[in-house]
Amino acid sequence: MSHIFKTLLYLGLLMSACNAKDLICSQGKIEQTTFGKTTSETSNYCYNETKNQLISKDCYLTHCEKKLSNKKYKMKDLYSDIGKPGFKLCRELSGTPQIINFFVDKKSYQLDRCLFKNENYIDTDYLLSLFLER
Repeated sequence: MSHIFKTLLYLGLLMSACNAKDLICSQGKIEQTTFGKTTSETSNYCYNETKNQLISKDCYLTHCEKKLSNKKYKMKDLYSDIGKPGFKLCRELSGTPQIINFFVDKKSYQLDRCLFKNENYIDTDYLLSLFLER
């Protein structure tokens, strides 16, 4: 992976982590497509102004991300032949990575999230910002 790409990735993750406090919470629809079948759910979630960060409201309010792990990961350990580093980290934390659309004012925004067994979720870029060793 090129040095420029790594630098941009770290900057993006840092910006994502800095914006974690300025979230808007609401109830809305989330759609997920698996093997060509689309399912939808209604969920309470929080997102930032630019809609590039998403976390379940319960997780946001209880700071569930702090309870996931104390371990820090090196980026090189999260590279995979299949999928993004955030997907590999999600699996390491016993979550299920998903590509989803969430809706704000009837407009769709696409992100990927890590869904945990307790139904809490965090978008994978924010998850990476929390667990990457710096």
